[in-house]
Amino acid sequence: MNTKTCVMLLLCLVVNITLGKAQNHQAPNQKIQLEKNSGTIPEFLDELSKKYQLRFSYDEGIIPKTRYRVDKKVWQLDELLHKLLQKAHIRFRRINGQIILTRYKTSKITLSGTITAANNGEHLPGAVVYIKELGVGAVSNNYGFYSLTIPPDKYKVLGSYMGYKNATKETSLEKSLNLDLELQPSVAKLSEVMVTANDDKSKEHIESIKNTQMSTHVVEIERIQRTPMLAGEADVLKSIQFLPGVQSSHVGTAGFSVRGGGYDQNLILLDDAPVYNISHAMGLFSVFNTDAVKDIRVYKGAIPAKYGGRLSSVVDIRMKEGNDKQLTLNGGLGIVSSRLTVEGPITPKASFLVSGRYSYLGFTANKLASIFSEVAPDINHYGRNNEINFYDLNAKLNIELDKNNKIYFSVFGSKDHFFNDVFFENNTLDWGNQTGSFRWNHIFNDRLFSNLTLVYGNFDYAYVRHNDNRNFKWSANMQQQGLKLDFDYFDSPQSTVNFGVSVDRHLFAPGKITGLSDPSVVQPFALDNKQAIESAFYVNHQWGIGKRFLVNYGLRFSGFHNIGAGTQYIYNDDQTLTREEHFGKGEVMQSYYGLAPRLSLRYLFNETSSLKASYSRTYQYLHLVSTSSVGLPTDVWLPVDNNIRPRVADQVALGYFKDFYRATYRFSAEAYYKKLYNVIDYVDNADVFLNKHIETQIASGDGSAYGLELSLEKKKGKLTGWINYTWSKATQQIAGINQDKAYAPMYDRRHNLSLVASYKLGKRWLLSTNYAYMTGARMTAPEGTHISTYGQVTYFSGRNNFQLPDFHQLDINVTLKSKVRKKQDPRRWRSEWVFGLTNAYNQRNSFAIFHQYGRVGIENMYHMYLFGLMPSVTYNFKF
Repeated sequence: MNTKTCVMLLLCLVVNITLGKAQNHQAPNQKIQLEKNSGTIPEFLDELSKKYQLRFSYDEGIIPKTRYRVDKKVWQLDELLHKLLQKAHIRFRRINGQIILTRYKTSKITLSGTITAANNGEHLPGAVVYIKELGVGAVSNNYGFYSLTIPPDKYKVLGSYMGYKNATKETSLEKSLNLDLELQPSVAKLSEVMVTANDDKSKEHIESIKNTQMSTHVVEIERIQRTPMLAGEADVLKSIQFLPGVQSSHVGTAGFSVRGGGYDQNLILLDDAPVYNISHAMGLFSVFNTDAVKDIRVYKGAIPAKYGGRLSSVVDIRMKEGNDKQLTLNGGLGIVSSRLTVEGPITPKASFLVSGRYSYLGFTANKLASIFSEVAPDINHYGRNNEINFYDLNAKLNIELDKNNKIYFSVFGSKDHFFNDVFFENNTLDWGNQTGSFRWNHIFNDRLFSNLTLVYGNFDYAYVRHNDNRNFKWSANMQQQGLKLDFDYFDSPQSTVNFGVSVDRHLFAPGKITGLSDPSVVQPFALDNKQAIESAFYVNHQWGIGKRFLVNYGLRFSGFHNIGAGTQYIYNDDQTLTREEHFGKGEVMQSYYGLAPRLSLRYLFNETSSLKASYSRTYQYLHLVSTSSVGLPTDVWLPVDNNIRPRVADQVALGYFKDFYRATYRFSAEAYYKKLYNVIDYVDNADVFLNKHIETQIASGDGSAYGLELSLEKKKGKLTGWINYTWSKATQQIAGINQDKAYAPMYDRRHNLSLVASYKLGKRWLLSTNYAYMTGARMTAPEGTHISTYGQVTYFSGRNNFQLPDFHQLDINVTLKSKVRKKQDPRRWRSEWVFGLTNAYNQRNSFAIFHQYGRVGIENMYHMYLFGLMPSVTYNFKF
């Protein structure tokens, strides 16, 4: 080889190395246009090699023969390779102009952690973690824990939660990693309530991923606090009555009916502890202080398998955990109550919350009656010596023992005292709730999460009659003690398993009377105490099939056992007592079992619309002995027994959901049908007051309910809110009632329209309003009287034969916030004034109808109106 030849070879080598380096440098951004968009990986690589002179090196054994499809033909080279190879769990690297393909050392790794609010450390349940590159996501559980099992690679991890800004973290995953996410609030309490439009299209996709379960509502606490309510009192349970399919069980009260079910068919949970009496002041207000509440979820159908014990709905309310960043204080002063909440850190790993509310409603009513008695003399008919007051107290402590263990202590107590000299004469009512829960979160590994819960619930009331020597006290009590163990297993982004067990002990003291004077004509009397054990096991699996289908199926098996000591009463067909059976302490008197399947299906048309269907069966082993439709504190809960069987409901639903205009609007339409078995009602002229044979006053049969729910929500902009409409029908047929013919229950309302809206008038002014229209409730009313040898007898044509006038009402709030300074310290004192107007156009909505009897029968019928136009003013503060 001569010198000239050596020089030429050296020159060619330099040129090749230079071109190779240049090609390697340009390759990531090289624009690629494919001839076809489907094929095997070798077919794609072969096309790239021939068309763009790319050199690939790989072991044919690691390449699957599966055919893949890509969604476009024009790509950047790296983008195409990443999209194509990640499906086969293969990575690529460039070395000296070659693209080397190798299999991941580990086929899957797990990304897990907790999602919290950056301003106060609160865990965010139902938050979404989304991997944009893979198009997969996960939803955090009730304690903010999430888990995603994905191939190792470099990703952008995106977190999202309603009312919070998106958080994005870039991370390179070579092995399993714990990644906690903190989200900043998009709005500050006592500040903005408007969510501005977001240009990030990925958030729209996340919102659609979150919305995987139908017949469910997540209600923002800020929205509830802005919704105008009676006397300016923000109210959790009255606010959810504006949701589709949910309606007031009686005008102006906290009790509610869901999809044709009675108000005793709703399971109300506060930090997993059941609350049996939900009302203050005879139903005018609910017992939940919104300052202590973090999260509210309402399940109307497709109820997850972890819940049981009620037919119609679950309202799962979670208390705040306590700010672990800084000490804060907030509260308010109103015309009927004042409230104060303190929360903050105790140590870097522990925080607390204490929240209280006290009402002086009787004092306010007396003062108003005194002031306006000369202007409106009729106001004296409501009494001027009212004793109406209540309080509720919430407290919570949470402690992080280590990274994998956290414990919570929650307590709640409420107490009411009620006396009105017009309606009650010399009688008073006192009642109260107490609940407590202990929870222990444990993370076994990055996929398995557990929660152990101990719960306690107590409800008691006392009715005292002060009347000379007929003084007496009527009291009753109910307790529940329980244990639950729940597990969440995050198998993959497409597969999550939930399972658990629970055991509850119920104690019933249905009522007793004791005389208060000595001597007393009232003889002591008490109904038999009862106890029961309720247990359950459940398993639930959520399974994603491809990109579009999501299946959520589960099974709940429950058992209910009446436990002695006690007595069973056996009756013949005409309800005559035939014999008694006595059981010793600890003996099983009666047992029932229930197998409840649950199924939900979702088909995703695209990122903004979906079709959903569900089926669920529910069992209820407790029933409410009530003398009214209002939900009085004198209502008594009792268990099923050998005469009264458990109630059962089967419900199917179909729904369409659509987000549009960049997720500014959300529309939904749901149709449902519910079949109920063993529904109960009272026989004509039933006597339920301290009746030891109460089962003879109750009859059972079947019922049905069906309806259509339409909802349109505006989520962004100066104007936010929703409009909901429900058309529904409910019937029941019970032998021995209404001549054995089908009839409508009291809560059957054909039309229900509600509107809730907020409009930002300026930097400091906010206008909030809500409007409701409902078809009138039903009641059983007398149609006449006749004179017999036994005297004057009232006769009725049918059960719930009379319909009250339609209900409609407009409420308005105007909020004035404190001045905002440019360099405002977030810890400074902030405040607002809320001016409210309840029943703005003074509509007379009938609460009840009374009949006046004379010598010739019914001479007059008059309506009772609960309240007319009522102004209010509230001062809220935060520091």
